[in-house]
Amino acid sequence: MTRLLPCPEVFRVVDGEDAVRGARNHIVAVMAGWDLALSRAAIGDVRLCASEVITNALKHGGGECEVRVQWTGTHLRVDVSDFSLLPPASPKAGLDATSGRGLTVVEQVANVWGWEPLGAGKTVYFLVAADAVLDGDRRLTRVVRTTHDQLPRAPAQADSR
Repeated sequence: MTRLLPCPEVFRVVDGEDAVRGARNHIVAVMAGWDLALSRAAIGDVRLCASEVITNALKHGGGECEVRVQWTGTHLRVDVSDFSLLPPASPKAGLDATSGRGLTVVEQVANVWGWEPLGAGKTVYFLVAADAVLDGDRRLTRVVRTTHDQLPRAPAQADSR
């Protein structure tokens, strides 16, 4: 017998002190309610990617966004729509920067991510499979290496002899 896919969950997030945490916890509660067989690593990946994408939407997209959570049968898909027409960007964050690495992390952790224009804004989405592509130390190593590779390089100094 074929199992029916659950109906997508859609909710709004308005910028505030606990907005991102509340949205992330809502996504996890939706997954639990659907009784999906997701690994702990995959759930962690969803939490991390959701935090980054929702934070960006609230910061750059007008202070509110709409989140859509959908189970495809093989992947959890999260769409975050905001009111900014600007495409998401991965700026080169400096060593001392406290932000600017979020999309780099999403790129490394999600199975797929992307964006598409949507009327007066855009939707940024990511998909995570039931089992994380990488877990444990291999996952952490990949994220750290990618983030390190994106740091600005100091210009080469000429030999002053």
